[in-house]
Amino acid sequence: MRSLRFVLVLFGTALLAGCSPRRLAESLLLGSHFVRTERVAYGPDARQKLDVYRPVEVRAPAPVVVFLYGGRWSSGSREDYRLVGDALTRRGWVAVIPDYRLAPAATFPAWVEDAARAVRWARGHAGRFGGDPARIFVVGHSAGGHTAALLALDEHFLRDAGVPPSAVRGFAALAGPVDTRWTDADVQALMGPPAGWPATYPATHVDGGEPPLLLLHGGGDRTVEVESSLRLAARIRERGGCARTVVYPGVGHVQIVVALAAPRLGIAPVLDDLAAFVRDPRRGACAAEADAP
Repeated sequence: MRSLRFVLVLFGTALLAGCSPRRLAESLLLGSHFVRTERVAYGPDARQKLDVYRPVEVRAPAPVVVFLYGGRWSSGSREDYRLVGDALTRRGWVAVIPDYRLAPAATFPAWVEDAARAVRWARGHAGRFGGDPARIFVVGHSAGGHTAALLALDEHFLRDAGVPPSAVRGFAALAGPVDTRWTDADVQALMGPPAGWPATYPATHVDGGEPPLLLLHGGGDRTVEVESSLRLAARIRERGGCARTVVYPGVGHVQIVVALAAPRLGIAPVLDDLAAFVRDPRRGACAAEADAP
């Protein structure tokens, strides 16, 4: 177990860079319980490709999780998240992991529009893989968590993609900058002119009528402050909506997605909390107040 932990620490460090420790972790942890269908186009751009993971034995119709990875809106690949597909399919779910357009070639809202298109694809095609198009969930980490929150709160993205907002049963953001202000020059540049920044803030769009939202955050996160998730959940609840924050003491920004991808390490019960949300999203988001860090 000690050597496995060491590999997974390296995996977490190398996750966003696509380095060899990730491959080593995959060789140790990837199971044979799923089938992966690669490079499925959901749009005409070279970055608009996705991978689908389905359990070998699908208990159809299975929940469908669209997972949006992080990378500061400027890096990342679906290839880096095979262990996430492994973990999600172990729960009997169908996982859809898309690539999306990145900065600097793209600026806001290109990646949000791509995520909405990927959801449209999942709704139209998940049945071929044993998925239930009536039980779609969107989950994102870091920058992907910001995108997931925007899809939940600003309904026009899904609507413009041809997806009724009610088609997604719930949204979850892991360590997402969901209630913050852009202060770093590189992020300010990719979010476009300052006059448009309010539209990029998920909190701008809170009206109390949004679908259930689960916000998971590490108390040891030094990249995105945990208060971001706490503030957004509080805003939503104040408006009469359903949102819950779960804070994992001592867990860092990358550790939270490692905990999702490799739950056997016992870092934090991220996958268990997500599973409870998938079973009953409204109860999972509405029945509990935010947990304190």
